[in-house]
Amino acid sequence: MKLIIFLLSSFLLLNTAYAQNNVYIIHGYGAKVDDHWFNYLEENLQDKNTKVVKIALPNSSNPKLLQWKQTLKNNVAQIDQHTFFVAHSLGCITLLDFLSESDFQQIGGVVCVSGFSNKLVVLPQLDSYITETNKDFSFKNKILNRKMFISSNDQYVPTDLSISLAEKLEFPYEIIPNAGHFLASDGYREFPQLLDWLQMVIGGVEEVGDSNDSAQNQSRQLILYALLWK
Repeated sequence: MKLIIFLLSSFLLLNTAYAQNNVYIIHGYGAKVDDHWFNYLEENLQDKNTKVVKIALPNSSNPKLLQWKQTLKNNVAQIDQHTFFVAHSLGCITLLDFLSESDFQQIGGVVCVSGFSNKLVVLPQLDSYITETNKDFSFKNKILNRKMFISSNDQYVPTDLSISLAEKLEFPYEIIPNAGHFLASDGYREFPQLLDWLQMVIGGVEEVGDSNDSAQNQSRQLILYALLWK
């Protein structure tokens, strides 16, 4: 019997799983999952501890809020301190609407790129979509890490609209000169500032997780050794 307990304890200790980080990339109007800097983030973030999911939202040239939110629900299984969201343009207000209806205690991080919550003069076809979104951001204090990237010359989203949303969310923001709408056509197939921020915050969560896992491992050892010598 002692031998069985010893073997089980060894197996549990050697196979203690670290919590996996999940990074969800949410594109915007008229985009696809392989556009712009989305692949760049995936290639540089995905490893044994981090899974990157690029969510393909349906009919992106004629978006419907309910369809996009349902797609998020279908792809995001759990939201916790190991969950990170990266949203671009219309994907930002869609994500915020989705989070306002979701049940969670904490979110590891949310970063918006060219986010907005008001109608856009140059894209009146999105007026009804934007009006329909939920603007209740009372969940914002559950976000552990937050950031907004804004361009100084965005051709679709005026800088002041992104700043306004960042202030409502209490997101620190960075204005990047002459970045356009952060599209591939604006030169954004890579996005080092965003990657650096994500690596920093994910690394911070992993350090906390490693500490917690170490404490849990020690507790398991004490319990299992006590069982072994009974």
